[in-house]
Amino acid sequence: MSNSNSEFIELNTPTNLDIISDIKFNNNLNDSKLLISSWDNLILLYDCKSFINYLKNEPPITNPIFDIKINETPLCLQYTEFTNLPIVGLLDGSIKEIEFENLNLGRNMGKEVDIDDFQSGINYLKLGINNTVLASSFNGQLQVIDTKIRKPTTVIKNNRKIIVMETSNNYLILGLTGNIIEIYDLKNLNKPIETREIGLKYQITDIKVFPDQQGFAVSSIDGRVSIETFNDTTNEINSEIQQSYVFKSHRHFDPNTETDLVYPINSITFNKHTSQSSSNRNTLLYTGGSDGYICLWDIKKRKRLKQFPKFINKELETNETLTESIAKLDINLNNNLLAVATSDDNYKRKRRMSETEFSKLPSKIYLKQLKDL
Repeated sequence: MSNSNSEFIELNTPTNLDIISDIKFNNNLNDSKLLISSWDNLILLYDCKSFINYLKNEPPITNPIFDIKINETPLCLQYTEFTNLPIVGLLDGSIKEIEFENLNLGRNMGKEVDIDDFQSGINYLKLGINNTVLASSFNGQLQVIDTKIRKPTTVIKNNRKIIVMETSNNYLILGLTGNIIEIYDLKNLNKPIETREIGLKYQITDIKVFPDQQGFAVSSIDGRVSIETFNDTTNEINSEIQQSYVFKSHRHFDPNTETDLVYPINSITFNKHTSQSSSNRNTLLYTGGSDGYICLWDIKKRKRLKQFPKFINKELETNETLTESIAKLDINLNNNLLAVATSDDNYKRKRRMSETEFSKLPSKIYLKQLKDL
C-alpha cells in the first residue's frame, strides 16, 4: 500500500502491527524518544532526533532502536520524573518499568494483580506530584504509585468507571461514565473539589490540559470538543480562554443523505509552548478523528486554522482507497515534532471477497516537523 499524506514521514513498523494502544514522547528537552505500545503485545522505541530539521537529501532514521515482545497486553505508557524511565500499564492490572537493556519488563509497581477482576486493566498513567504516578483502571480504581520505592501509597475506588484521566500541575481530572467530570486537588485525592456535567451528549474519548494549566479540553465520539476552565477560587484566572464552550469537528456532509457524517475524535493534544513570547501558540489544539483527518484549532479565537490532508492508503492491487483512522496524537517537549498513530477502528469493514469480515488495516506511525505558525 502507498500513503498519500506527503506532509508526514512514516516510521518503519512490524508487519501487520495491531491497534496502537498508546504513544508517548519522553520528558527530555535534549532528545526526542517516542514510545509505542500495541494490542499485539509489542513495545517499540524510536529515536526521533534525526527528524528535527532534517534535509531531504539526508532522510531521517525511521527504524525502531528497540522492540520488545511481552507476555501481557500494554494499554498505556508514561515517562516518570524521578528516573525519566518509561513505565507501562498492562491489561492484567500490573504496572511495570520497561527495561530496554534486558528487553523485558521489571516487577509490578502497582497493587497485587487480581486475576479474577477482568476490569482491573490499567487504562491511563499520568504524572502526579512528589515523584508519583497516578494509575487508573477500568473498574474505577485509582492508584498513587511512589516511583522512588516502586509501590502504591494510596488506592482509591471510584463509584463510576474511569474512561479518561489527565493531570495538571495542581489537579487530577477524571472523565467518568455518564460524561461526569470530577476534579481533584492533587494534594488531597479523598474527595473531588468539583463535579461537573460537561456539554457533550456522548461518551468522552480524551482529555488534555491547557498549556497554561488553567483549563482543559474534552473530546467525544460524536465529533465534539468541550473547552472547560477550572473554577479556581483562590487565584485569579489568567487563562486566555475565559468561558467554557463546545464546538463541532470531524463532520462531513453526505450529498446522498443530505446530512452530516459524524466521526469520533479519538485523540487531542495541545501545542506545548507556554512562554510569553509564544502566547499566540498557547491555545493551539490538534484533534485526530476516525475520518482520517487531523485538524488544528485556535481555541481562543474559536477557529479552525488548518485541516491536514487525509490519511489514506491505496491498495495497489485493486486501486481501492482506504481511510486510516487517527488513533493517537502526541507532541514532543520541544514542540517541534507531531507523532500520529493510525489504526483501523472499523472492525467489520470487508475489504475483499477473499478476506474475512474482520480483516483490518495494519497500524502505522507518522512524524511531522512542527514549524512556526
